[in-house]
Amino acid sequence: MGRDGWIGLGLLAFGGWLYSNLGKIPANPLVPIGPAYYPRILLILIVLLSLVLVIQEAISRHRRESKGRGSLRGQVERYQPTLTCFIVFTLYVVFLPVLGFLVSSVLFVTILQWLLGPLRLRRLPVSLLTGVAVSLISYVAFEIYLRVLLPRGILFP
Repeated sequence: MGRDGWIGLGLLAFGGWLYSNLGKIPANPLVPIGPAYYPRILLILIVLLSLVLVIQEAISRHRRESKGRGSLRGQVERYQPTLTCFIVFTLYVVFLPVLGFLVSSVLFVTILQWLLGPLRLRRLPVSLLTGVAVSLISYVAFEIYLRVLLPRGILFP
């Protein structure tokens, strides 16, 4: 069982233990809804969500085993988004002193958002708009409002 499964089982046991001890909370007979009402709702929700976590872990484990965990292709496919993020972030760090914060950040956010979704050209303008917006908001917040000096580039000072 993986990490999510163990966490789900732990939360399930802890939530069940807390739920079994709700009867020990002293109640006021004059109040129609006792003090254990709200915690009972939350604990039921926690127990249900931890059951969902355990079931999801069992399903994903079954899929991993049927896909063939040992194959290199299966490993690369499983970690493709993570590898993509590392490669794009490394390129961002390399080009930051050359292009400067604003241009590098626009490219970083645009490329990363486009690569992590389905690769369709019609998504590129939205990714570019998001990259420009996030970079400008970051620039205004840090450079202008907080007066933090952001990296200037050699090509775009």
